[in-house]
Amino acid sequence: MFGHPISLFHSSTQYEELNRRVHRQINSSAAQVSRRTVIVRRPDEHKGDWDKLIDNLDAEESVRVTRLDEESVFLKWTNQHPD
Repeated sequence: MFGHPISLFHSSTQYEELNRRVHRQINSSAAQVSRRTVIVRRPDEHKGDWDKLIDNLDAEESVRVTRLDEESVFLKWTNQHPD
């Protein structure tokens, strides 16, 4: 009767999942207190997605990106919302 079920859930792309993982780390309490963190690419994450995310972070005015090697990046940022 219905043919194909309609999915009510959006399946994420690998880039979106990488983006969410990194933003969870950036928004962690420890990272927010020090306004710095090191992010590391996981073996199952595509290098192209990783490079795109790092380029997007690097384009942010308030973020300083320091590449430690091909798989890890040091991020430091300023508070855009003063207390």
